[in-house]
Amino acid sequence: RLIQLQGVDASHYLAVSMQQQLHVLSTPAVRGEIISSDGTALAMTVQADQVYADPPMISESTQLAVVAAKLSGPLGMTQAAILTLLRHPTSREYVLLKQSVNSSTAATISKLDIPGVGLNATYSRAYPDGDLAAGMLGFTDLRGPSDALTLTGMAGLENSYNSLLAGRAGQEAEEFGASGLPIPGTQAIIKTAIPAGSVRLTIQSDIQWEAERACAAEVLAVKGMNCSVVVMEPGTGQILALAQYPTFDPAGPSTKTPTTDIPVANVFAPGSTAKVITAAAAFEHGGQTPLSSYLVPDQFRWHGFPFHDAESHPTQRYTIAGIIAHSLNDGMVQVADHVTPEQQYAEFRAFGIGSPAGLNLPDESAGILPNPSHWYGNERYILSFGQGVDVTAVQMASVYATIANGGVRVAPSIVAGTTTGSGRFRPAVRPARRRVLQRRTAAELMSILEQVPTVYAQAGEPWGIIPGYTVAAKTGTAQEQGPQGNYYGSSFIGIAPATSPKLVVAVNLQDPRKGSYFGIDVAGPVFNAVMKFALQTLKIPPDGGHVPYVPLTVP
Repeated sequence: RLIQLQGVDASHYLAVSMQQQLHVLSTPAVRGEIISSDGTALAMTVQADQVYADPPMISESTQLAVVAAKLSGPLGMTQAAILTLLRHPTSREYVLLKQSVNSSTAATISKLDIPGVGLNATYSRAYPDGDLAAGMLGFTDLRGPSDALTLTGMAGLENSYNSLLAGRAGQEAEEFGASGLPIPGTQAIIKTAIPAGSVRLTIQSDIQWEAERACAAEVLAVKGMNCSVVVMEPGTGQILALAQYPTFDPAGPSTKTPTTDIPVANVFAPGSTAKVITAAAAFEHGGQTPLSSYLVPDQFRWHGFPFHDAESHPTQRYTIAGIIAHSLNDGMVQVADHVTPEQQYAEFRAFGIGSPAGLNLPDESAGILPNPSHWYGNERYILSFGQGVDVTAVQMASVYATIANGGVRVAPSIVAGTTTGSGRFRPAVRPARRRVLQRRTAAELMSILEQVPTVYAQAGEPWGIIPGYTVAAKTGTAQEQGPQGNYYGSSFIGIAPATSPKLVVAVNLQDPRKGSYFGIDVAGPVFNAVMKFALQTLKIPPDGGHVPYVPLTVP
């Protein structure tokens, strides 16, 4: 027998011995943080505990039921669910009851002192501010082999920066004796863990919070489908808030459907907020100026196609400034005739419509902008007032940021930089800058947009007025199509202070079903609240609130 054990079968028993004695353990790298520009940790990793059971140590069925009843409360699970796990373990001596519990829950379970129920130290993802910026942050889930589960980004920044945030797990080997206890001095590192890095955003947490609050309040007030708010610095392209409602709990989303990052993934018709694009093309290529005038009825046929304005009004001669300020579709279709379809299309493309904004977020949409070769009928005319094209909220914020920045488009960004596992900060690559408009054209558009808040204030709609500040703004009300039929999308985009632009706030709310559906009524209150808050938070001084005189009508 000795010859058989030590000679013939020696290699077999040596392998079995090593398999029983040597345990290879994964040593996870602690997932890195996502931090706002003001130093607030929006996503972080905290120590937690796994709860597991050894069913054979809980021998009788009656004991299984008792244990399930005791654990039901602390684990937040039904007694039946725990009992099912105990009766159908993943292996003969092991079943995971809950992947992660906090320290207080772990302490409660320890005090129960249940034989066969134990705790293993692990990590879980925490979002200290709850659902703040959830659509942008995304969420994580445990992925990988059962003995080396790793927090993995499944959406948002958690997904797009997963390799940096996750680091790389290491491996350690340790020998265990027949008693199941580790043998001192046998530990050895097989693979060293690579520390995780972190991501610093341009997002300002207080402004993000206010934007989400205002968004949610308005959706609930008008019984809308969803709302998005983008706050951007025109000169840098940095986004200070990327807000939405509805949102979700990133610590435990139920399904992936509500985790959509609305400001970058959802598209909508911009409506009248896009009138500045065709006007810009007419100023640059069609020989028009803000004072070029047109006779504008409230409804008429143009090149055989019927058009009408949102509200009835007497036929009057309006300047292009007046056509934009009063948001007259029947005027814009006439302006569109001064540029070719190719020039009009090129202007939309130059402003970033039809291309992803480049924020490195999953599911980012390029919008929908058909090529002129596919246009038919009245396409060029409905495009002049923001129909027949679909955009994202970030794209439209960038359009107005370009105008505010003297005609230079700075690519939008949300990441200020990253920090390596060794602690070295790497600033983000400088965003691309490109001149889209002549400085004169941008200044002309700004002077026109400064008329809009005053026009609405005279009609009893003060949402574009912020005392002490000059605001340049535009509203939009677009007809949308959905599975349940047609509905309206409401927008308000504003710039302040207009004399030295520091902020752009773009608001879009889809399908308001209570009260008015016009952009000034629905999106205006959100803009007003967010812009006021942002100006105060960033301590941006007032510019006096002086609005330049620009004729809107002619005799």
